[in-house]
Amino acid sequence: MDVYWELSDFDIHTRQQGMEKLLKSLKTLSSDDNNEKSVSSQIDYTISRLIKGLVSNRKCARIGYAATLGTLASLTDHQLKIPSADELISLVQNKLTTKKETGVEDAKNVRIGRVLSYIALAYTQKDNDLSILLQKIIPDLLLIRTQETRRRLRAFIDASIIQLAKWSGRKLFKKEILPHIQKLLPTNWQMGDDGTKSLLLFVSLVNLYPKIFNQEYFQSHWNNNMLPLGKTNDEQMIIKKSLQSFDNELHLLEQLCHELLVYAIRSQQLTLFWPILVDELSNIGLDSNKGHILLDLITFCFQEQENSNSIDTIEIILDSSETLFREIFDLLSSSGRKMHQQASIVLSKDAFEKFAHTIANRPLEERLRLFEKLLNCANKNYTCLHSVANFITEKLTIDELLVYIKYIIRLFCATSTDDESALDRRRHFLLELLSNICHCSSFNLKDNTCGILFENILAICVLLANFKLHNHIPKQYREFLHENIEISDVTREHIEDIIYKFLMYEFHENQYEHSFNVFQKSINWLQSTKHFSPLFKNIEEIKLYLNEQSKELFQIIQGNMIQSLPDEKLRLAFQQVFILSFYDLFVDFNRAKQYLDDLMTCVKNARTQLVLKKKTKEESSWIEVFIDILLSMDTKKQHDIRSIIKKIYHQIAPYVNENALKLMLQTITVENESDDEDNDDDEDEDDDDESDEDQSDIEEEELMENDDVNEDLRQAVEKALGDAVAKEDQENDVDMDDEAMLRLDPLIAEAFRSQIKRSSNIKIINEKLHHQFRVLDLIESVIKKDERMRFVLISIRPLIETLTSLPNTSAYKTMIERIDSILCHLSNRKIGHLDMPTTDECIELFRYLTSLAGSRTKLTTETLSKVSMFVIKLCLHVGKLEDRLAGVEETILTMYEGGFLRFLQPNLSKEKSEKKKNKQKDDDEDVDESMIHQAVVHPSIIKDFLLRFPEYGTRLMLLMVQTALKETINWKKRNIVCGTLNNFLNRKQSDHMDEKLLKATIDLLVTMCNDPKSAKMGSLHVITVLTQKLLLIRGQYKPSFLLCPETYTWHRIEKCIPLLNTHRYARFESDPTKVDDNEETNIEQLKLRVNGRLITPLQLQALNENYFYYFLEILTTFAKFAGRICANRMIIDLN
Repeated sequence: MDVYWELSDFDIHTRQQGMEKLLKSLKTLSSDDNNEKSVSSQIDYTISRLIKGLVSNRKCARIGYAATLGTLASLTDHQLKIPSADELISLVQNKLTTKKETGVEDAKNVRIGRVLSYIALAYTQKDNDLSILLQKIIPDLLLIRTQETRRRLRAFIDASIIQLAKWSGRKLFKKEILPHIQKLLPTNWQMGDDGTKSLLLFVSLVNLYPKIFNQEYFQSHWNNNMLPLGKTNDEQMIIKKSLQSFDNELHLLEQLCHELLVYAIRSQQLTLFWPILVDELSNIGLDSNKGHILLDLITFCFQEQENSNSIDTIEIILDSSETLFREIFDLLSSSGRKMHQQASIVLSKDAFEKFAHTIANRPLEERLRLFEKLLNCANKNYTCLHSVANFITEKLTIDELLVYIKYIIRLFCATSTDDESALDRRRHFLLELLSNICHCSSFNLKDNTCGILFENILAICVLLANFKLHNHIPKQYREFLHENIEISDVTREHIEDIIYKFLMYEFHENQYEHSFNVFQKSINWLQSTKHFSPLFKNIEEIKLYLNEQSKELFQIIQGNMIQSLPDEKLRLAFQQVFILSFYDLFVDFNRAKQYLDDLMTCVKNARTQLVLKKKTKEESSWIEVFIDILLSMDTKKQHDIRSIIKKIYHQIAPYVNENALKLMLQTITVENESDDEDNDDDEDEDDDDESDEDQSDIEEEELMENDDVNEDLRQAVEKALGDAVAKEDQENDVDMDDEAMLRLDPLIAEAFRSQIKRSSNIKIINEKLHHQFRVLDLIESVIKKDERMRFVLISIRPLIETLTSLPNTSAYKTMIERIDSILCHLSNRKIGHLDMPTTDECIELFRYLTSLAGSRTKLTTETLSKVSMFVIKLCLHVGKLEDRLAGVEETILTMYEGGFLRFLQPNLSKEKSEKKKNKQKDDDEDVDESMIHQAVVHPSIIKDFLLRFPEYGTRLMLLMVQTALKETINWKKRNIVCGTLNNFLNRKQSDHMDEKLLKATIDLLVTMCNDPKSAKMGSLHVITVLTQKLLLIRGQYKPSFLLCPETYTWHRIEKCIPLLNTHRYARFESDPTKVDDNEETNIEQLKLRVNGRLITPLQLQALNENYFYYFLEILTTFAKFAGRICANRMIIDLN
């Protein structure tokens, strides 16, 4: 029985397992010669059960039984004596009949079961002669079709006939099937609704056997040479009506459209049929079910086919459906993805992926032609075209690269639309494709051909971005540019960005020569004003500067000045920064000129210091000047420039000195201007809190998104308008004359100017914040990787000061988290061995960290603790090297002792007069010393210190415990001391605990136990754990008796140990008759809660006897283990 349940399971794998079990059981029976009758009866029962299961209401059951029946027919075991397929068909036809009294639903199941059995049996015999089976199956299928009025079931029978036609072969189909089904095949597009004709069956058979349904057939039945697909308007209307008749059967509509599309492609009628199909399926949008069918059909047409017509098919579809593909591009855009269904997006992506795969292996000419057609459909959304372009360029050879680049430039120069913004978007996309050519697998800058090609592309970009052509194109670029081209300012800015992309690619290849050659050419264009008009500013100044300095500049780049430097990376870094400065002349002449002047001096000083080993007269070393230039360049908005600067920085990182690092640290420092303004008002903590909150609110408002409605602007305009603002509660609006309106104009203008100024401030803050992030990345690489410990030491304090000075707003949240992460990394860093700081420097930093422990700051206690532990480790290491270890240890312990003692002191009200006195001090050192003197150390820092440096714990813990014994210390702080002591007393410390500390700890426990406020669960837990550790230390925790788990009597441990070594559970009481004296045996005294009422077990028995006996054993067990006293006091909730 289980096997038949598995055959009807929803999961196909379970049905297969059931089928295998059934066949295995039959084969097992057949192996026994004495059970021949049993085998025969078992087979008859199995076949009968399978045939009956064909009329099940469950689809999966019908499929499972039909498949098993077909599998039985295919068995060749003669011992089983299974009936043949012909005999099984007769059995099915005899047992599955529709009588008059049978219900409509039962009749439907019978017909479906018969059809499924025919298909299953024919499938098992498809490799043999099907003629006999077809003679029985086809007439019965047609009879069932005439009896069935439901369109879905008729289509199911049509699909079965199509499947039989595939298995039978052309000759057998023509002989056994076609004569019987001829009446089902339509002879024109005018078909009734009675279902006697099947268009789906006809088109499927036409595609299956085109030699049978040839021109002669259509001439005799359709009076045409082929199946017409919309030559005339009448035919188009009829075809649309035929498709619309399937609106309620979408799966049939999809099959029919697929078959018609296949026939249209084969008969070369796609140009006629495709617009009909698109118009019908896309009329209610691509998010509809019909729209999904259309997207599936596009994917089918785009997929690579064996014949050569696939490209023609794609061309016809692209030429005929420009509007449709524009909708698909809009759907895949960033805004479209928020508005459309996920299914539509996935289907559209699949279509373009198939398109890309299909054209990838085609000749380049075909690839480019189809890509242009698709590009013309895009209009404004080009995101999804990047993947298609990648497939086009993936297998380009070096010779094809030139053709591809020429083609892209030709598309760039073409003016395809009158809409300037649309043209700009198209050109921006083409520029991106042009820049991506460098990432092609065959493109290698070291190859001479690729180098020349790269130089030509870069030169064309520089020419178009910075010069206007006067009907003259340089000779070497005429193969790319054929005529003058008008470019908008927006596109020129984008070309400038592309120029830096090319520079970045060449710099990443550790080269600069091509960019340098292009700049030299641009100087010649600058001199030739007859043919080229510069579009940048300061033209005369640039000409004068280059005339005077170009020779020296070029000599430095290519001469011995840079080549004599000892490091290849350093030489390349100087050359690349020179190139960046050259190209910056066209953007910002004054700044670029300053860069070049500083670079010339910088190179000379670097050569003097690194090669000649001499000192220079300048106050700043060459590396500081170089870092300053890089930091200035890093403020530019182009992302590619910033990537170049980051790479150059890593090349010169070994030469960075302390002053250069401090220069970088100054860049990330945020000055909180409001602190200076509000200094006089900070006389108490309340004022500080209000000031901080006000500053936070201001910052938050400044950094809000501009898309939201600005309340301040609304209020300003409302104030300017005054009574002119129409209120909702006013009955009549106020009419204003011209003079009143003129008086209001300046006020309204001032309100809008204020809003514009605020937006500008937001932009400046964001740009500054992004720049600080980039510099922080560079500093992080120094802290994490550089072996020079002085660098690490001098970075900690500026990072902490930056962190504490950042406004507490959402805009700076990421910055705060990033600095916090960098500081936490220090705790796991190994101490290096280069450029070690002095002991005094380490101690000074430690004092600073200790002073922060009690202050209000964004620096978390966890981060402060980790940094402090690293600094302590560094202090001890350096102190040991300088033979000052004892003094360092004393300083650290003294600082932490004083800090924790101040933590334990009771909270006293702070006197304002004392604060005012401190503010009047002018000496900053005195103020710092006062802060350090009053520092408070958090217990978590002490905890980490004890874990990392346990050798110093005894002295510190003794002072803490002795202080906690004072009467002024409250129970909460004593509890903290106990917790800290508990962490300190690990197994290693317990072996040799100091006697003074042990005695003081015992006194502290006694004090806490006598304190009624220590009765809370948290305090009791700490006291209990600490007491256990003290007992272990004293050696008094030696168990002498154990409790018997059954009688609850005490027994000596010497007697219990042998029993426990033998058994997991043991009764220690030797008297078997003895029981627990306190055991409750009378359950009548128990209290039960049932539905909110308190009752006894006897009352429960009276209410529901079955319920009582169900709980009787549980109640007895509870009374036994709870004991007499507890059992009578507790309430058992039976709800």
